Amino acid sequence: MIRSVLLLRRRRPRAFWLGVNATLLAVALLVAASCMSTRQGVAAVSRPIAVEGGPVISSGLAYRGGIEIIGTGVKGLSGLVIGDGGRRLTAVNDNGKVVQARLLYDDAGRLSAAADLTVRALPGTAFVTGRPRRSDSEDLSRLPDGGWLVSFERDHRIERYAGGDDGPSGSPTELPPPPGLESAPFNGGIEALAALPDGRVLTLEEGDDDGRPERRGWIGAPPLSLPRAWGPVTYRAAPGFRPTGAAVLPSGDVLVLERRISLLGGWGGRITRVPAASLRPGATLVGEEMARLEAPLPVDNYEGISAVTGPRGETLVYVVSDDNSSPLQRTLLLMFALDGE
Repeated sequence: MIRSVLLLRRRRPRAFWLGVNATLLAVALLVAASCMSTRQGVAAVSRPIAVEGGPVISSGLAYRGGIEIIGTGVKGLSGLVIGDGGRRLTAVNDNGKVVQARLLYDDAGRLSAAADLTVRALPGTAFVTGRPRRSDSEDLSRLPDGGWLVSFERDHRIERYAGGDDGPSGSPTELPPPPGLESAPFNGGIEALAALPDGRVLTLEEGDDDGRPERRGWIGAPPLSLPRAWGPVTYRAAPGFRPTGAAVLPSGDVLVLERRISLLGGWGGRITRVPAASLRPGATLVGEEMARLEAPLPVDNYEGISAVTGPRGETLVYVVSDDNSSPLQRTLLLMFALDGE
């Protein structure tokens, strides 16, 4: 039997074996790609950020520590959710990746480190012929039922995911888009996304860098699967600023993170608080300024914000910076305590 097999092999033309080798190579590449898409540990480290005096940035937010995360797998972070009382970080980046980590604190309750970092591909972000790049995930929010929403730019859309504490997972469902979203600037779509306690969802568009304070937004009422779920709102930012993130407080109010960039002034950021009572279709949302993200704090491109009730019952607010994969910027995570909550 072995002899006959060998004789048959000699009779095969060379082209046949080239085809077999190509098939085996393709299978190997598919297996490698599958392995790359699974959850993996990240070669990354974190170090505390020194801010002289631990300043109170405003009457509403007090600085409670920050860290810089260094590693190729955690670049471009845009959306942020902090869970488990401040112990778990889940983020998405501009390349369709989900990053998770365990957060550590010192004896005074100040943010001091990130550990056990992992990264994996966000499902549903693979290239589709005839559509813009689908992997530019900008914000995410945890739904009351435990699911997740993720907003995307370039290929403007909102995807709903299943999953639990391990972050968005499974095949996503694309929600009917808010009316007019298709006309959003290529790189100025939905940057801010917040799931409200009553099941509604607030979305804010970054828009063009035209200096105008008014930005488009929408409030979606459940079920979000219906085409008419969305009602328009207007968000009024500070001159030169644009919204890049949103987070819900225990009171139902919403914190909005705004960003500014200029040749002379560089990066700038601020956090505003929008009352829950104003969150209704047709409204113009105007937030009360809570803090400016400026010196003595480290200044960078802050894009993600999250709020959570801490272990001592206080409301903790976190912001993360998108380093744009640039050697001139950093991935920073800052923590604040909200006074009076």
